[in-house]
Amino acid sequence: MKRVFLLLFVLNASALSVLAEHPVRLWKSSDGKAIEASLVQADRTAVILKLRNGREATVPLERLSEADRQHVGDLVAAGSGLRVGTMPAETKIDPNLPAEGGPKTYTTAHFTFECETEVTKAFISEASRVFEGTLEAVRALPLGLDPKPAEGETRFRTLFLERGTFENEFNKNRAEPETANPGSGASVAPPGAGTDNVANVAGVYIPKRKEVLVPYTSLGVSMSGSKVSLRRGSDTSTLIHEVTHQVMHEWLPVMPLWLGEGLAEYLSALPYQNGRFEFKNAVAGLKEALREDYRIEEGEEVMIYLPHKLVDLSNAGWSGVPMDYLSAMMLTYYFVHLDQPEKPCATLAGYLSLLRQSKEDVEKHISEHNRAVKEFEAKRVAFNEEVGKYNALVTTYKGEVDAYNERVTTYNMQLRNGVPEGGRVKVGEEPVPPTPPTELVVPEILKADDGQLIDFLAQMKEAARPALFRGRGNEQLDEEVIAAFAGIGIQVAFRSASQGRSQLRPQPGSGEGNAIQFEF
Repeated sequence: MKRVFLLLFVLNASALSVLAEHPVRLWKSSDGKAIEASLVQADRTAVILKLRNGREATVPLERLSEADRQHVGDLVAAGSGLRVGTMPAETKIDPNLPAEGGPKTYTTAHFTFECETEVTKAFISEASRVFEGTLEAVRALPLGLDPKPAEGETRFRTLFLERGTFENEFNKNRAEPETANPGSGASVAPPGAGTDNVANVAGVYIPKRKEVLVPYTSLGVSMSGSKVSLRRGSDTSTLIHEVTHQVMHEWLPVMPLWLGEGLAEYLSALPYQNGRFEFKNAVAGLKEALREDYRIEEGEEVMIYLPHKLVDLSNAGWSGVPMDYLSAMMLTYYFVHLDQPEKPCATLAGYLSLLRQSKEDVEKHISEHNRAVKEFEAKRVAFNEEVGKYNALVTTYKGEVDAYNERVTTYNMQLRNGVPEGGRVKVGEEPVPPTPPTELVVPEILKADDGQLIDFLAQMKEAARPALFRGRGNEQLDEEVIAAFAGIGIQVAFRSASQGRSQLRPQPGSGEGNAIQFEF
């Protein structure tokens, strides 16, 4: 038996102050008492109810009636029992935030930047605004992501590199199977660039190293004396995309690729300037991204994958072509803004809450499996020792049986020959066979897991799926996506993945500045 290990992370579901409440209903206790209240939050142990007087009360599930427990169970299973905050109109940071250090290593409140070549003050100031601003934007989304550096670290880390150094690091990490595994939670190819086209890669987040690597050349830089400086109008979308991955690193092992990439593309598309993200102008940002990144003019049809197919897409099925990124961005936008417009992000918050619950179930299963393995191994060793002792006793018993049978044979012969009883051999008591060891029983959990490759990520996605569909069938979800985008002036049509992913028009221009991302 092998012990099962799965590297998982701790998620902190922070309480958000502004609520999307459920309607007032009559709740009954297990002893028949009734009260009118609205549900604020529910999990598998308790509910928080808002009473008519505005007070909140926490009630353990066992104190509710059977009907109410079933009602709560249905809500929790669909990811709609959580406390959800409001969508910010915008997020912003101090545009003059300090970046300490130099000449090649700088730090801000949450990031460390290591530069291969000395950079100008303007360069590091803009990078600081992008990184800290992106972190603040991710933190402000009412999804409970709670971004923070890796365990044991005090800051996120980024390397700004010369092109040659970047490509060497990129290829070195791509060659490592651990890092290149799609199941590690990273994307695997940039839209518009083949998997071997490192010259078009504009930046990379490496989950194993918890680092963002960015070549200077992808940022639109120039030399100011011997230092690297940003040119006016330099594109920061690559940085925003990669920083989004970096600050969400704890989620990457369980978040499906379409959502991880979709959130990164969604934030990259938001109107941004000097550390400020304008969520209130997300529609304009989306249309700008469609026009600039995908050459889809306003009024043109936006061709994406069937939403229900994308939701069910495995990480291995993500190939990183433009259609993948476009579809992920559009579907993420839909679930953030359009699915429940009165409660932005509620759908995805519910989905992530179910991923978190499923992750906890997986952790429990692994813990129980490993405990069962440990206990079974101890019992197996003890059992084998008992078997050894039993076999030794069996050998002794066989000798005693042979001796006994020999005495019986002699006794019978003496009896037939008329030997007086006093002269006959003493037969003695019949030998007693030893008691065999108690049968070693394999626990059911080990029987179920033994010899099987368990796809925990697939299990988590399946458990969280109801939160996205909210009782809708595949076709209904697809139709609602079309209708919702039509409502903001975007015409959407669908293409099955089997119809070919390369038919999407490439991005404008050429060269590395126009590639999107290539992550491991």
